[in-house]
Amino acid sequence: MGRINIPFLKKKKKISTYVKSELLTENSPFIINEAYKSMRTNLMFMLSGNKKVIAFTSSAANEGKTTTCLNTAVAFAQTGHKVLVIDMDMRKPRVHRYFEIPSSPGFSDKLGGFIKELPISRTEYENLWVLPVGTIPPSPPELLMTTIFDEVLSQIRDEYDYIFIDTPPIHVVTDLAIIASKLDGVVFVVRENTVALEVVKQSIDSLERVGAKILGFILNDSVGDSLFTQYRYRRKYKARYGYTYGYSLPSKE
Repeated sequence: MGRINIPFLKKKKKISTYVKSELLTENSPFIINEAYKSMRTNLMFMLSGNKKVIAFTSSAANEGKTTTCLNTAVAFAQTGHKVLVIDMDMRKPRVHRYFEIPSSPGFSDKLGGFIKELPISRTEYENLWVLPVGTIPPSPPELLMTTIFDEVLSQIRDEYDYIFIDTPPIHVVTDLAIIASKLDGVVFVVRENTVALEVVKQSIDSLERVGAKILGFILNDSVGDSLFTQYRYRRKYKARYGYTYGYSLPSKE
């Protein structure tokens, strides 16, 4: 897939984060729609046969991985394919807020053996379904190492054309590293001029060490190719990020 740029559009006023207005529609700016169509074309070309389960991640929080994951799913659903989005960020779940659905029961409840059926919700977008995060567990890695995860993966492969998984930032927690080898690929999201280049390199190295297949990079909020290499190095970045990314209980909805 290489690298796809998602252009930056200056907002007239600040809007609340994680809201439905961030999702792709036919009324979205032409340049944004075209960027996601380009991404869709590249991914479809790379995914053949039963290769259909893709994780989205980033080095740090606030790089736009969740919005990118969801808008990619919307773009795929627009072609008539049956698409499922799974919220696997069991510390700071966001997906349910975009679609205004309850956060639980969900994925974690199934992995924990507390429910029998997958609580999948249909969205207002045709051909698009969502599996919310579920109850926030005390130890997400332990749930991901259960045999139930493999069973769920096998089941949804048979029921959906494409599955997109929103995962936590790889530079901070090990969740994606645990399951990476079981997936068909990883899309890496980088927000321009946000994260130190060295942090991005370390994140990619950690994925490659566990056998992840990195399909490509999304340069989010891009304002020009010349800025791609101009990451600001922040010596205190890692320490600061460690305090800002922890457990966040989803609101009761």
